Amino acid sequence: VRNDIAAVIPVPGDKRSLFVVPHMPSGDGTFRYTYVGTTDTDYQGGIDDPQCTTEDIDYCLRALNKAIAGGGRTITRDDVVGTWAGLRPLVVSADGAAAKGRTADLSRRHKVMVSDSGMITITGGKLTTYRKMAEHTVDEVQKALSHRGRCSTKRLQLFGASSRNRDEHLVSRFGTEAEAVRALIAADPSLGAPLVAGLPYVRAEAVYSARHEMVVTLDDVLSRRTRGLLYDRDATLRAAAEVAELIAPELGWNAERVTREVQHFSEICQREVAAAR
Repeated sequence: VRNDIAAVIPVPGDKRSLFVVPHMPSGDGTFRYTYVGTTDTDYQGGIDDPQCTTEDIDYCLRALNKAIAGGGRTITRDDVVGTWAGLRPLVVSADGAAAKGRTADLSRRHKVMVSDSGMITITGGKLTTYRKMAEHTVDEVQKALSHRGRCSTKRLQLFGASSRNRDEHLVSRFGTEAEAVRALIAADPSLGAPLVAGLPYVRAEAVYSARHEMVVTLDDVLSRRTRGLLYDRDATLRAAAEVAELIAPELGWNAERVTREVQHFSEICQREVAAAR
């Protein structure tokens, strides 16, 4: 796609826009990947593992190709190296009626609710307003507990925040916690080897994630703590069994659990391939 800054493009025939965001610098002024999205599709199904559909992919490709028309290249499904999907917990109308028409027409505003029993719930909103959502929730909790103070984290640095004066990859991933990852490698140099061939992650990152980042499944490591599935699905699938063996001692997995985790990750990859065809 060749854009070196984030761009917003219109969707033909729809009153929406898509983001086109370059990602992972190659070191020569270009980027290895470009994020294109997001869609806004009404979803029915289990909430644990939503998948990007073929229709979602084509929706993004149509808008992208319209925006770059005349550039001498058409972007196809074959150019899509990975996808991911998530769900927005949108708030319906005050009377509880289901939204009519497009989900895009629903408000993205969040809402803090207090039940008759005192249960405080935050719903709605979106990722880009997460800190403000958390602030409003904490303020509501403080009020319920009759505490005078309000949320005080507005100017607090995020955990691991640091200037980029250390190894660029580890610092970009872990901030000041990069030192902890380096310590793992110092104790066991084999953890400095690549986690997935062709990607920048090292084995120590998976071990660190298993110990400190609430990993539950192999997919957590390969899809979320790293972005292996997104960046190179085939190479990540080939590495899946070895990664599962690596983190198994950290998570107390036996051989049966390792096999099950690898099989589940393989099924995720297969569904993604099917959606892109």
